[in-house]
Amino acid sequence: MDPILRRGRRALGVLLAVLLVATGCTSLPMSGEVKPGREPGEVAGEPPTQFFAGAPTRGATPEEIVSGFVDAAISPLGSWETARLFLAGDLQDTWRPEAGAIVDVADSRRPVLAEPAEPAEGEEDAREATVSLRVVPTAVVDEHGTYTASSGGGVDLPFQLRKQDNDQWRIVQAPDGIVIDHQSFPYVYGDHRLMYFDPTWTYLVPDVRWFPATGNAATYVVRELVDGAPSPWLAGSVVSAFAQDLDLQPDAVPVDPDQIAHVSFNQVASGLDKTALSRMKLQLKQSLINAGVQDVRLTVAGRSEPLSADELTQTQTRPDSRALVLRAGEFGFLSGSDMVPVDGLSAAIGDMEGQIDSISVSPDQKVAAVQQSTGIVYRVTSESPDQLDADRADLIAPLIDPFGYIWTVPSGRPGDVRAWDASLEPIPIEAGIAEASTVRAWAMSRDGSRIAALVTQGGEHIAVVASVRRDREGRPTALSSTMRTTELPGAGVDIAWIEDARLGIVARDEEAETPKLIVIDQQVGGPATRLDAPADTVAIEFGTQDSTARLLSSTAQLYLRRQTSWQQTGDEVSVLATQMGTPQGAGD
Repeated sequence: MDPILRRGRRALGVLLAVLLVATGCTSLPMSGEVKPGREPGEVAGEPPTQFFAGAPTRGATPEEIVSGFVDAAISPLGSWETARLFLAGDLQDTWRPEAGAIVDVADSRRPVLAEPAEPAEGEEDAREATVSLRVVPTAVVDEHGTYTASSGGGVDLPFQLRKQDNDQWRIVQAPDGIVIDHQSFPYVYGDHRLMYFDPTWTYLVPDVRWFPATGNAATYVVRELVDGAPSPWLAGSVVSAFAQDLDLQPDAVPVDPDQIAHVSFNQVASGLDKTALSRMKLQLKQSLINAGVQDVRLTVAGRSEPLSADELTQTQTRPDSRALVLRAGEFGFLSGSDMVPVDGLSAAIGDMEGQIDSISVSPDQKVAAVQQSTGIVYRVTSESPDQLDADRADLIAPLIDPFGYIWTVPSGRPGDVRAWDASLEPIPIEAGIAEASTVRAWAMSRDGSRIAALVTQGGEHIAVVASVRRDREGRPTALSSTMRTTELPGAGVDIAWIEDARLGIVARDEEAETPKLIVIDQQVGGPATRLDAPADTVAIEFGTQDSTARLLSSTAQLYLRRQTSWQQTGDEVSVLATQMGTPQGAGD
């Protein structure tokens, strides 16, 4: 069975249905429950912070019971045993906290008591009540762990309460899932990168998911990888080594004291060849890193001997930690105060006439996409610079992908994206960034499977991502519909992939008392952090292993992030180039 159809056969938590209808997030997967199981001897990681919930107090009002229940539900200890004390009847057993989460700002919550039901005959007080809890979501996490930022307004969550025989109010009807404030969220949920392959089986592409930090994270991750599907915006651009009719048996993944995850499949696995098994093992090992797993053992249910799989090596995408720059007409890596040239490219770029505004270099460092201040775009090799896209004006800085294609788009026509091959032939990219009215900057992930962009859409300044559709040879054909990652407080300036699943964004903060520039560190499929930027910042790129982002100012100065501030590390730099990786086998 197709993995997407598998997900569609499961029931959706009511809480998420209410939220998605209210905010219009209809593109999210709307089904499927994950319930982690533990096996004897398995190892489960503990979250960095434990939240201990308070039990109901005697005489609490319906509003207080609902507020207490919501507060208690962020503690998953003992299978949410404290939160279940606020529930009565069958709901104590049927409430499903794993159905997902609404992430909100706690101070914005408002429990409102509706008109109580009329007292029953012979009763002095009403014994039933309805409370509507108003929340303002900042994000939603669905049953598959997919995190999506929310731009909608408030949502009303309904709760039905009934007085028990001891005259204490308890909840008898409640939405599935939990409500959690954005500050507590990273302590209650942990992020995991489910890894898929690009269509050429060259690169691993991360799909970030969030699962409760208590319990067996390995079970959550492996179930989604084997039985689930990629997030909808990625689904058409990545592939998986797991066959559609492959299932876990048993439906749990124990982790032994040596941090080895034991993954057992149905009999289908016994018929797979070594290539498929080796790719499966690589996907699992890389997906389970944040679960503390060191190795993976694959077996078939009922057999003790492991399946034969090779240890594949992941294709690396990390750039050189040195800044690749154009300084005083010289192009190369900045090493202290010295310049280290790039064979072939440095001479070719240095010989170009006219002012250069942007440079993006292929992983093998043999091809560069270069734009001059006139707007003209070139494909540059050691042999010659060749002009591209000469018939279109207002092109933003071009991209180069790991397969050597150069991408161009006019700022005012985001849907008109083209990719150019080595023979300088254009490939129209279906859909483009069709939902936007303008695009100010964009960036290609170093696995070539995702594009991030700063766009204007419906009068809003937002950052979006889309996945790249390619054939099995790596030739691009289309972009997916975009997924909003964050709303910007003002016009975007620049964007870069500072890690495989994180974006660095420079934007104007026009909501501040005094307008300023900020850097947004945005996890794709997760929350963001913000930091003030130097006032004249014009570009951002990957930094180093210790400092994730590097900035360039309009006054030709380079900055690296050190904890919460920016320190100058270079000057006289006119262009901070984009590195799409390093030659395979080369170090930093």
